Amino acid sequence: MERIQVTVDDIIEGDSDDAFDIMLRFDKFSEWWPKSLPVKCVESKDSHIGNKALISPYPFINVGWKLHSYDPGREIIIHYYHGMHEGMGVWSFSESDHNRALVSFEIDILPKNKLYNWAYKMFNVETSHIRHVNMVIAALAHQVKQLQSSNAA
Repeated sequence: MERIQVTVDDIIEGDSDDAFDIMLRFDKFSEWWPKSLPVKCVESKDSHIGNKALISPYPFINVGWKLHSYDPGREIIIHYYHGMHEGMGVWSFSESDHNRALVSFEIDILPKNKLYNWAYKMFNVETSHIRHVNMVIAALAHQVKQLQSSNAA
């Protein structure tokens, strides 16, 4: 089976703690998440642990995230619980310079079966994943900027 291990990162304007807080709240994803990647929170808990979201990167394809654990302000670990692959993803947040934050998403996933392994190759899942994560980070950056504007007002 073809394993995908890739990291996508970018520098965004704003505080890394704000980016972390926004990404931790699966129940709020639909308010800021890219419209071209429909998302739905399917389970929300006060502790956040066990929160679940379904993301639809393509018609008829859903990817399920389950929040496994987090380190406040620094890291969010998700497990893929639904869809064509299994594995984990780690969102990391750290301060950069001059009110900027480094946001990173690292995945380590495997297709669940031989059919999905074939699809990985056919549809270049790694390239698609990188493009989708870049879209999410851009939307997150916009949300952080909006939060900062509303806090400054």
